[in-house]
Amino acid sequence: MAVDFTEKAKRYQAIDEIIASGRKLKWNEIVLELKNEYGLKTSKTSFFRDIDELEKKYAAPIDTDFETSGYFYTDPKYRLPRFYTDENAARAAKLIKTLMDMVKGNPLYKEAHEVFESLATEKQDLTLENIKINKKPDNDRIIFVGAPNTKVPTETWRIIDKALQENRAITFDYISNGEKKSKGRRVQPWQLIFDDGNWNLHGLDVVKNGRRRYSLEKIKNLKITNEVFTLPKDYDFRNMTRGSFGCMCDDKHLDYKIHLHGYAARYAQTKLWGDNQTITPDKKNPGPDGDGIILSFRTNQLISVQRWVWKWADEAWPIAPKELVEDWIEKRERVNGIRVM
Repeated sequence: MAVDFTEKAKRYQAIDEIIASGRKLKWNEIVLELKNEYGLKTSKTSFFRDIDELEKKYAAPIDTDFETSGYFYTDPKYRLPRFYTDENAARAAKLIKTLMDMVKGNPLYKEAHEVFESLATEKQDLTLENIKINKKPDNDRIIFVGAPNTKVPTETWRIIDKALQENRAITFDYISNGEKKSKGRRVQPWQLIFDDGNWNLHGLDVVKNGRRRYSLEKIKNLKITNEVFTLPKDYDFRNMTRGSFGCMCDDKHLDYKIHLHGYAARYAQTKLWGDNQTITPDKKNPGPDGDGIILSFRTNQLISVQRWVWKWADEAWPIAPKELVEDWIEKRERVNGIRVM
């Protein structure tokens, strides 16, 4: 059963701050300061109960001065772990945990979860799962949805994590889309990316001397080598994919122009698809309802854009570049069995 610990946590935090100040205040002085400075009312009995719990549950090294009976820490460096002492902090904690839950199955999830919990408390009665906000049950009113999280074998994750930490090349067997047999790869691992439920590795294919993306679930016979590499200066994968097309990208940037109308047009106007994005009315082809637009942007995600335009069926067609136009025409002719142009 969840417990509301907001007031208790606030008292714990305030008592910790008072004792850590080194002023060696007596119990009645602390109770008075709790009321006047922190707005927390407590009784003598409750105060001594709090002190007892702080010592037993949180190993607080509390003692009293022989001469003044004032409270102090025998270890001046000790501070109580921060609790989620207000509604906003509790909501933020819940939000972080919800994000973490999206990657359950990842070998590092358990460790990350334990570290996260330790930042709040070390005891069950105050763990994140037991938080109540404003004395109302938490019904998970904020959630994140997406594709199911793909599980990564522990050994695969361990080797890749080690290679990332030490900048060491790896070798593995891999079947790319469109291939029937696996091929050996030698790769400098640059970045791990979680995208749409899948863990992906972005790095340099040493043999082909080109940047590639690999799905971790398809990596087989993974080994780490003694070959050390230097990560490119100022490398940041986020600068390579700044639109809404996920992590699939290449080195070539192209300028895109796409006609959309109907729901496709309305949806396209709600997101950022690439650099230098503009949206203008398509006066030449306004569409059935007169809401046609031309969406223009620049990106290095040709394959993803091809799929995105195609999924809109008759509500979208490409204007530029020629790589996108030719792909769209080829698909239309293959599906319809006729030449489009």
